[in-house]
Amino acid sequence: MQSGYRPRLMGAARAVVFGGVVTLPALLIGVILFLILGGANEDWANWMWFPCYILPSTIILATSIYGWKTDIPVDLE
Repeated sequence: MQSGYRPRLMGAARAVVFGGVVTLPALLIGVILFLILGGANEDWANWMWFPCYILPSTIILATSIYGWKTDIPVDLE
């Protein structure tokens, strides 16, 4: 291996952990927004894609990217 090479496995692990931890809060935010917008009293409509699918997916993806990018360098002895 090269002396300057450092695998980014910790960043990948952090991305998976961040994405996994934020899954439940993201879904709860989506459900709360869905109820605030009055979706419980209506049939399925196109606007429901945002609070049910797009918003939680975006939150999970954003926190996973944040976990990947905030890799803290560790000096290996």
